[in-house]
Amino acid sequence: MIIIENEFEIGQMVYLRTDSDQLPRLVTALIYRAGGYMTYELSHGTATSWHNALEFTLEKDVLAATTN
Repeated sequence: MIIIENEFEIGQMVYLRTDSDQLPRLVTALIYRAGGYMTYELSHGTATSWHNALEFTLEKDVLAATTN
């Protein structure tokens, strides 16, 4: 049996670190890849994109959102 430990759960609201608008995104899917590499599908409205855990955070970057 393999136990997969992921950093984020489906249904969590997250923010992309590189998004200057700091739009909220929802974790909608996970893919576990060979070597223990996890990718996450993030959704905002009807748009979706795949990211690794280093690209997003649970906390909104208020400074980035206000200087845009």
